[in-house]
Amino acid sequence: MKKNKKRNWVISIFSIIFCGVIISCSTSNNKMKTIVEEWMAKEIIIPKHLTIKSAGVNITNKKIQSHRYNILVYVDSVGCTSCNLGLAEWKAYIDKSKLKAYNVGFLFVVQSNNYTKFEQKLKYEQFSYPIIYDPQGTFNKLNKFPKENKYRTFLLDEKNKVVLIGSPIKSENMCKLYDEVISGEKRDIVQSDNIENKNIFANKTTVKLESDSINFGKFSIKSIKQASFKFTNTGKHPFLIQSVTMSCGCTVAKYDKRPIPQGDTTTIVVKYKPYSLGYFTKMAVVICNVENKSLKLKISGEVIKK
Repeated sequence: MKKNKKRNWVISIFSIIFCGVIISCSTSNNKMKTIVEEWMAKEIIIPKHLTIKSAGVNITNKKIQSHRYNILVYVDSVGCTSCNLGLAEWKAYIDKSKLKAYNVGFLFVVQSNNYTKFEQKLKYEQFSYPIIYDPQGTFNKLNKFPKENKYRTFLLDEKNKVVLIGSPIKSENMCKLYDEVISGEKRDIVQSDNIENKNIFANKTTVKLESDSINFGKFSIKSIKQASFKFTNTGKHPFLIQSVTMSCGCTVAKYDKRPIPQGDTTTIVVKYKPYSLGYFTKMAVVICNVENKSLKLKISGEVIKK
């Protein structure tokens, strides 16, 4: 009875989240509810023989499931693989999970017939977290995942059973739901890198930002644009930036890794190389020792053909 009540509660929560954030009509709402009911508590089958790589290099004897929870993300070859996966957004989420010492692992499964461009994007974004290569689509054949990408992210328990469905990087409400479930369990002993991160961010500071949004206007697709965001440390402690992650592989950020003393200024430089025409908006998440542990920056503009 308790398990059924918990399952019904989660389904209800999903209905609220998807209705308010993603779903705009009753037909889609019914479809979402059907998918949630089908997949809740369902066991995801993990193939025995896996090809795991980090930045294109094979990894052997990697324990990828030694956590209380695992987030499984499955992406196929339809469209832009790296864009569908959201590498920069996941980097930010992984950084946040480390800061909070969450006992959670990440299983990024990519099905493709050609991984060359995908590996180039991995190197460009400096995304070194292990990727499971699935060229034959074995994961999908075994599990028959939903066709829509928004239903291909799962929070799994230690028995690989589905606890939540949906991406925490696409919805703030979904992210909160993931955090509530993951943080509700006992955590393992915090590893040394997490302890170091906690010590670094123990002393909070404040910063003054000249602007958190820069618009490039109209520019040629052949151009590479650069935005400079200037920060001044207005607090009593040094300003520390742990990482800067972007929402797309077409952007890269450079920043000062040294502590910025009180009163000093530092600059985060964001470069944007367009791959398509039209209007765009890209976000950067700055993980740093301010009160909310992060700051958000935005670049925008219109790419035209010249």
